[in-house]
Amino acid sequence: MTSNEPESRGDTRQQVAPPQIEPRDVAVVVLNWNRREETLACLASLEKADTGGAAILAVDNASEDGSVEAIRARFPQVRVIALAENRGFSGGNNAGIRAALDAGAKAVFLLNNDTVVAPDFLDPLLWIANSLDTIAAVSSVTMRMDQPELLDAAFLSFYFGHGIVWHYGVNALPSEGFDQPREIEAGIGSAMLLLADALEQIGLLDESYFAYHEEVEWCFRARKAGFHIWYQPYSRVWHHGSRSTDTQRPPRPILVDDSDREHLPNPVPLSWSPVRSYLGARNSIRFIRQHANLRQKLFFAYSTLRAVPLEFLAAALGREEEYEIGAWNYRRVFVFYCLERRGIRLDKLPTGLGKLRAILGVLPKLPGDLLRSLPAHLRAAHRDGHLAHPIEQAKGLLDGLRNRPLPLERLGLKKKE
Repeated sequence: MTSNEPESRGDTRQQVAPPQIEPRDVAVVVLNWNRREETLACLASLEKADTGGAAILAVDNASEDGSVEAIRARFPQVRVIALAENRGFSGGNNAGIRAALDAGAKAVFLLNNDTVVAPDFLDPLLWIANSLDTIAAVSSVTMRMDQPELLDAAFLSFYFGHGIVWHYGVNALPSEGFDQPREIEAGIGSAMLLLADALEQIGLLDESYFAYHEEVEWCFRARKAGFHIWYQPYSRVWHHGSRSTDTQRPPRPILVDDSDREHLPNPVPLSWSPVRSYLGARNSIRFIRQHANLRQKLFFAYSTLRAVPLEFLAAALGREEEYEIGAWNYRRVFVFYCLERRGIRLDKLPTGLGKLRAILGVLPKLPGDLLRSLPAHLRAAHRDGHLAHPIEQAKGLLDGLRNRPLPLERLGLKKKE
């Protein structure tokens, strides 16, 4: 996919050679919320890694699973910052960043607690940080924990349409264009080194985001201020996925038996997190309001109004995988629901005339499909919980438009008082 080119920007700051950052000048911040075992495994990987004297900080977002006690008992050398409430990804990491900067850190490595690091993850990040001017951040490559040779994702770029970012390298091999360092528009916050100079000049993560897209917004501010963001594939981190907000996904509806159809060898692993869907949608509205011009705002509105119904239909008809890889569009909805649901496979018809006859044959049935069958399938999908994702997304978009405060208690992110 082609990403939007970043807007031109001027750098009015004085250009000076960056101070050399040693491993002992780095603080690694690991944020935890009710994921004790994942966090202990992450800290164990850091203990085995060549960190060269880097400080390790564990920030806990008011967990209730004994995480703080377990970390202190297992890793007495790790500084633990126990917060009184869940302050989200941005607030929790900001607490760690402030503590690190106060202690004199020249760079802070944000690391998700559902990751493990390669033993040599740190030095490659510093190679870039110390060799180029005006670096704000260096992002590691994140690999899949379940298939360690595949990328989970490489990096991001800004997109002022629905979703606000493009993801690059999802389920790819490093050799497929992701094995060399390069400048990027935005790194992935699950494993990213932030330099103190940039943090001091442009500020910390925006805590109003709470979670999701906050690193995108920070990278946008950094680039606007004249800094650069880099991707470093020689710094490897293995990622489980967004465990903090994932919940059990209900079995998807099956309207068509397509077991004989060729499938992707490495399909995108679908997570199930209505909370993430809400936060991502709400924060995309916030990002657009903060940083988009009028043309970009209009494009965002158009692409969102076009995409949201497709997401509802994908969830209701059990085609979320197709939506995730960009193969689900309104033409595909017609083919799937009006033809394949009736056992008509266009790829099995030998001629164009046969395909035309098949399409013409179902046209008289369209009113019944649209007025009776499809609403019935939507009602059933809602009853069985399949629409939780798109429903929360719609709520997030509306709350973002209305600038409503985060419903943390409703989302299960804060204890009810």
